[in-house]
Amino acid sequence: MNQTILQTLFVDNPEIPGEIAQFCDSLPEYVQTEREYDQAAQELMELIGYERFSRFEEAMNAHLSCEVRAHYLFGLGLRRELLAGMAG
Repeated sequence: MNQTILQTLFVDNPEIPGEIAQFCDSLPEYVQTEREYDQAAQELMELIGYERFSRFEEAMNAHLSCEVRAHYLFGLGLRRELLAGMAG
């Protein structure tokens, strides 16, 4: 299968983020954990102040983003192998 098609389907698809958000919002456990995170974040911000909390959250988000991307790319590798096996 053409590499460009896979890139478009799994990486460059602009609909994916909205579909993921919609899917997450349909999961009660996701909604609950998001609510709990928001509450904990607010409490922490009140304790350490906005500036420190903002620096912490930026660093945490950058770290989590890298980790999520690694998981996603690992999954793409498995899909690529599966599709190559099916085509061959």
